[in-house]
Order: sequence, then structure tokens, then C-alpha cells
Amino acid sequence: MSGTRGPWDEATEVRAINLATSHRRAVRPNGRVSFNVESSDGEHEYSVTADDSGWSCDCPVWTERKSPCKHVVAVVKWLDPNPPPIIDEEMEAARKTYRHPDWGRYDEALQQEHQVFDRLLWDLLGLVREPLREVGRPGRPAIPLRTQILVATRKVHLGQSNRRARGLLVALNRDGKGILPRVPNYSAPSRFFNAPGAGELLLGLVERSGLVLKDIEDRGTSAIDSSGFCTTNRGAYLTEVHDPDRRHKWLKAHVIVGVKTHIVLSASITDEHGADYSQFIPLLKRVKFAGHNPRYIVADKAYLGRSNFDAAAGLGIEPYIPFKINSRGLSKGAPLWNRKYHEFLSKRDEFDERYHQRSNVEATFSAIKRKLGEPLFSRTPEAQVCEVLAKILAYNVGIVIKESCLHDLAPGPIGYSVLPWKGNGGESEEAAA
Repeated sequence: MSGTRGPWDEATEVRAINLATSHRRAVRPNGRVSFNVESSDGEHEYSVTADDSGWSCDCPVWTERKSPCKHVVAVVKWLDPNPPPIIDEEMEAARKTYRHPDWGRYDEALQQEHQVFDRLLWDLLGLVREPLREVGRPGRPAIPLRTQILVATRKVHLGQSNRRARGLLVALNRDGKGILPRVPNYSAPSRFFNAPGAGELLLGLVERSGLVLKDIEDRGTSAIDSSGFCTTNRGAYLTEVHDPDRRHKWLKAHVIVGVKTHIVLSASITDEHGADYSQFIPLLKRVKFAGHNPRYIVADKAYLGRSNFDAAAGLGIEPYIPFKINSRGLSKGAPLWNRKYHEFLSKRDEFDERYHQRSNVEATFSAIKRKLGEPLFSRTPEAQVCEVLAKILAYNVGIVIKESCLHDLAPGPIGYSVLPWKGNGGESEEAAA
């Protein structure tokens, strides 16, 4: 079936349209339910009729194959150039459906997310090394770095403003019920996002959080893609009335996800013009360096290139990237390109079955944006990058909670080899109130 127009392929539809529009008398009514249709060469004429069982034609294609021919399609197009969608009942009945393996555990995981989110994230931050404070330095003690990361990530996870998020955290930690004995000032998340080195620290935490599910994703398939996060949040009224030329600006998040659990293995944040192709090799190297060991990587045509094929093969990963219509099999020093090109042509069903798993990275972006929101509310570019990474980190913690319930996992504390922290230490504990 081609689209939803009818039970015929696209080539048949194209030939039928050319036939019906070749001249005015190509299709001629011969009664209420019968039509005479000329052949493409004009030397033959076929009769197309309709009855209770549907359309039929006396041409060889219909007689031998019992499949819609261009003459039947030409009549359909002649009767109604824009027909309503036709639903094939047999195909609709045979449509494959997917059922969740265990709805009970899935429901339990979602209901427990807010209850165990802080504890799991706190464990993940367990080995974050605090910045050294100069001996004899005057002033109040700084807020622990571990606490800064927790409140910043939780603020993004709650989807609230700084002040409202702090109010919720105070309620969750009241009477010693939560993690924090004292919730920092509402400005702590913004200060952390703007601190030097915060983005590098959050990226490392994203990669470490993905290691929790390493045993599930190991030697499996990973998918890579990118998606935009809007850095402005203006309505149509403001744009049209005050400055019609103003346009939204975006940050692009390039991620690699494991297709079994949809957990983000690594990420890279660029501006709206950041090319997908140039992020392929660095992301694969980061995934391998973090400790993951994917066997396959699936990507769309934006990542197609000989250097990417060779780099993936050098890391022990087999790429599945579709070729463009103008691609050629010339290796040009990249033997894998030639092999994958011919496999793409000769084993298309096998390729499509593997490539279909790329939809999992689209589902990951959809989940992040639906759950945590697409707009970014930070003002500075550095803070916006950190906010995107905090969204991904919060999403990963949620995935770990869900998979822990589904697979009876008991993830323990996961230390993080701290990168040199260049932050300013945040505000003081005494000013937290």
C-alpha cells in the first residue's frame, strides 16, 4: 500500500496518474459502473468494472496477478482526484501491536519515582569530590557541591521555578524525612549552572548513570541522533507586535542511547548550527571510554560518511547508516564503505530490521521533552547547556528507577571519578535559609 490512498504501490499510482492525464479521452464511462481505459501506447482498450466485490479489469496484469493495475487506479483517480483514505481491513487486522511485559511493575516504578529519586541521585553523587577550601580563608562555609548538584537537578526534574522548586524541596525534607538537613537558597541551582566546569561535571554524571544498566545494554544496539531545545519562550503576540523578525534560538543535544532501556549513554550539546556528522566519532569514543561496549550503532543519513564508518569499525562497532540516493560503492580507501553499500542493496530487509531500532532515540527525546519540558529558562549560554544536561541526568535517574522495578535490580552507590572542579563553591550554608 502506498500511504493511505489505496492498496496499490507507488509505481502503479504514478503510471495511473500519467495515463489518466495523458489526454481527455483516456478514461471513458461506459455505463454507471463500467469504464473503458486506453493502454499507454493507445493500441488497446481495457474494460474496468465495479460490483459488490470491488473493481476488476480485463487486462493481463489483473487477470494473471489479481492485483490492482494502473487502469483500475486511473479510473479511481479520474472519479475522485483526492479520494478519502482507504483502510485495508486485512492489513489493519494484521497490524502488530505491542504489549507491556508487566504493567504492574511499570505502574509501581512510576509511582515510586519521586519517593526514591533523591536517594538514588544522592548515591550517584556519593564520590563527588568537594573543592578544597584555602586554610584560613574568611567567610562562611560553602554549600557542599553534592548538595548543589542535587538541588539543581531536582529543580529541573520538578519543572518549577527556582522559588517553587525550593518550596517543594523544603516540604520533602521537613522533619528529617528527606536527604538534606537544610535546603539551600532558591538561587543555588542558577549559581551552579553558571559555575565554570559545571557542564563537564554533569556530562560525567550522565555517563556514570548509564553504567547502572550496562549489563542490560552491553553488546547490544545503540542509536544516535540530535534534537533541539528552545532557549526562548515567546508567544506569537510578542513576536508579531514588537518584533516580527525575532526568531527562536536553539541548543542541539546530540545523544547516544541504548535501545533496550532508552537510557542515555553519552551526550554533547552544541548550538543550533552544530552538525550531526561531526559529533559521531567523539560520542562513540566517549561511550567506549565510559565503559560501554555496544555492538551496533544505528544512525540516519546525516551521519553517512567514510570516516564515520572507519571510526566505528576501529572501535569494534558495526554501523547501520542508510545510503543516499546518489551514493556510490567506491571505497576510496575505506573498504567498509564498499561492503556496507552492497549489503544495503542486497540485504535490505535485514538492514531495515536493524535500522528500525533507531526509533528508540526518537522516543527518548520525546520522553525527555514531554516529562521535563523542551524550553530552557536559564539566561546565559553556559547555564543553558547545563540545564539540558541536567534534564538528561534527571531522565536517566528515572529510567534507572523504572528498570530496577522491571528487572528486580538493586543499584547501589555509583561513584564518579571527579573532573577538576572550577566552581566558585556556591553560596554559604548560613545564607541557605
